[in-house]
Amino acid sequence: MNPSLEKYLSRVRRPSRYLGKELFSVIKDSRTVSLRFALAFPDLYEVGMSYLGMKILYHTLNQRPEIWAERVFAPAPDMAQLLKELSILLPSLESGRALKEFDLVGFSLPYELGYTNVLNMLSLGGIPVWSRERKEGDPVVIAGGPCTFNPEPMSGFFDALVIGDGEEVIQEICAAWLTWKKVGGDRQILLRSLSGLSGVYVPAIHSKNREVSPEIPAIRKRIIPDLNQAGYPAVSPLPYQQIIHDRLSVEIARGCTRGCRFCQAGVIYRPVRERSPEQVYQLLEEGLSRTGYPEATLLSLSSGDYTCLNQLLPALMERWEREKVAVSLPSLRVDTLSSEVIEQILRVRKTGFTIAPEAGTQRLRDVINKNVTEEEILQTAQTVFSLGWRVLKLYFMIGLPSETQEDLEGLVLLVKKIEKAVRKKGGRFEIHVALSTFIPKPHTPFQWAAQLSMEESLSRLTFIRSALNSRHIQVKWNDTRQSFLEGILSRGDQRMSRVIYRAFQKGSILDAWGEHFSWELWQQAFEEESMNPQRYLKSQDRDYVFPWDFIQTGVEKDYLWNEFQKGLSGESTPDCRQGDCNQCGICPTLKIKPLIFKEFTFPSGRPLIVYPKESIKKFRLLITKTGPSRFLGHLEWKEAIIRSLRRAGLPLAFSQGFHPLPRLSFGPALPVGLSSMGEFIDVQVQDWLSEEKIWDRLPADLFPGTKIIGISEVPLNSHLPQKQIYQYQVELDKALGDPERVKEFLSSTEWPVEKPGKKTEPLNLKSIIRELSLLPENNGTLTARWTLESGPEGDIRPELVLRSIFNLTDSVIQSLSVVKSLSVSNY
Repeated sequence: MNPSLEKYLSRVRRPSRYLGKELFSVIKDSRTVSLRFALAFPDLYEVGMSYLGMKILYHTLNQRPEIWAERVFAPAPDMAQLLKELSILLPSLESGRALKEFDLVGFSLPYELGYTNVLNMLSLGGIPVWSRERKEGDPVVIAGGPCTFNPEPMSGFFDALVIGDGEEVIQEICAAWLTWKKVGGDRQILLRSLSGLSGVYVPAIHSKNREVSPEIPAIRKRIIPDLNQAGYPAVSPLPYQQIIHDRLSVEIARGCTRGCRFCQAGVIYRPVRERSPEQVYQLLEEGLSRTGYPEATLLSLSSGDYTCLNQLLPALMERWEREKVAVSLPSLRVDTLSSEVIEQILRVRKTGFTIAPEAGTQRLRDVINKNVTEEEILQTAQTVFSLGWRVLKLYFMIGLPSETQEDLEGLVLLVKKIEKAVRKKGGRFEIHVALSTFIPKPHTPFQWAAQLSMEESLSRLTFIRSALNSRHIQVKWNDTRQSFLEGILSRGDQRMSRVIYRAFQKGSILDAWGEHFSWELWQQAFEEESMNPQRYLKSQDRDYVFPWDFIQTGVEKDYLWNEFQKGLSGESTPDCRQGDCNQCGICPTLKIKPLIFKEFTFPSGRPLIVYPKESIKKFRLLITKTGPSRFLGHLEWKEAIIRSLRRAGLPLAFSQGFHPLPRLSFGPALPVGLSSMGEFIDVQVQDWLSEEKIWDRLPADLFPGTKIIGISEVPLNSHLPQKQIYQYQVELDKALGDPERVKEFLSSTEWPVEKPGKKTEPLNLKSIIRELSLLPENNGTLTARWTLESGPEGDIRPELVLRSIFNLTDSVIQSLSVVKSLSVSNY
């Protein structure tokens, strides 16, 4: 983080997005680094930190001592405005270096609604948005991720785009840059060198600046044949705040050959390559031990298809059940959900459960090659609720090719059948129905199909919601305008760059977020560029040349067309993972074969953790919250402490029930930005621990700004002290500290103030504040101190005192660093 920003962080929401300094973030001596690489993610921190691809590249690049990879995320609008006000360029988290000062800037492009965020980040970082306008001293800006399989809509903004797996090619790009830097030459020489790398598309060279380029030389995707030989991080920077996927994630396989005809990932990531179960186990062992996460996810496009799942899951639960670590499988198909898998998931706690029928009738499921039956769906739902789940999420798409009114009615009927079956079991339950509009993505069998208009999409969604009128059923869907825009951007050509730029100029950012999305701005951009967006969403004939045809996934276009035709006739295609080859072309084209592991050897010599018979003690910790920690919200700070205790191997006591939680008690929440020299936390642990053993296990500094300064055992039935005396201190410029106001307060008998947001009688601040002083310091500033006692009205926040007594404005208060001193209590 840029040091100049820190004192202003209280002015923005969720300042923890911008702190950096997380555990496992990489800091290097810049004097020993030859290449500075900015890994940029075009969305907010909590989204980008959940993205696996960025974690892999961060690990891969920082393994090399001469390369320093740092992270940069899209700022929220309030932070973007603050950067502009302070004339600070968008900085990295690790060193605070401005984006324009990096050598290479690499963006991940996981979804199209982040496109304007790329432009916003370049602009805020001081880098020309259009690649053609970049000069010799500017960074080389590249991109990778699923969206680069149609690179054309964003090709005007990137110097190069990586197609396919990035672990190897990113190293080749760095090697090309280091050689170019050593040998010398202009920017064009470097771009020509990059254009010679397999899987790299350089628009300025390959497409010769043509807006529609059917004759661009073919670019074949890069692929990692064996995940076990590629680098994978056991740990990554550990966020303070809760992120979208706030758990340890281990990729157990890449690729899927189930053949769902709407699914782009099932084509572009072929063939299936499994990670060995031994390596998965090892990564989880190290990752959970070092991070303190209470949940781990086994990631793949279809986790239930992982060959050794029924052997691996029991081994994982045997190791981690006592520590109450849950294991989740986020992409389970109904036909892979065995009773053995469910039994293992239940050993700790119930994680979320989703069934994705995609379509409501068997006819339409055959069209999309989703080979699950209604009977399997109903049986799974009954099983899930009978085992104690109370919420089931169902995922459907509307607008699939050949969909009719009968299919929509079939969807409604299927949900009602599930509701009826579950109601027979008794008890509380909820069914959450999530609907989305089908988008004919590039490189899929359905790329020739049309997408519904916004009006038709909304009509079908509204019909379903009206028909599912039950207190047990919630129906939600993605904004049809966002789906419409996503379809246009995913199928666009080079001309789309002008529309994206125009929308960005009009203020369109964070389009994936409903509160920021504005379809009106995009409408204006299309109109001003004289482009009809609907033209990109029409059905096409077999010989149509798509803008992305020059990108070779390895799957033949003829195969995709044949799959489209088989779908329209309701003919299924089996999974080639265990059966015959379907002749899609991927294996001979890329000279690769699926990689499957059929046996799991349980690790020998693993540490056996044996604890004495469980009974409980309670310890009271006294902990600071200063420095970076003061910018953490209460829940963020609480979660960071719990993870620290788990990392230290402290045998915590847990609550009972379906969702066991550590037995910890925290004091009142501190305002974000307030430092505290002592906060109390009660922790329940197994009774064989002593104060000395806890000191031995816990590091004094749990994480930056949070330090343990006291530990004492307290009775198990004791509670944190409710009535305490606090002292606050803040340094003020002379112009801000008015001694007359202090005298006026001290001489008064009443000083009424109103607590913000509280419709109560005004508080008499004079009866709450025990002492108040304003003292000069040697450096020409003033120190304000006041002591108060918390009571029935709660803690009086320092900003209320500063606003009321010192007449300070909110903007001034937000720039101050207030310190809460140690509490006087019965500790």
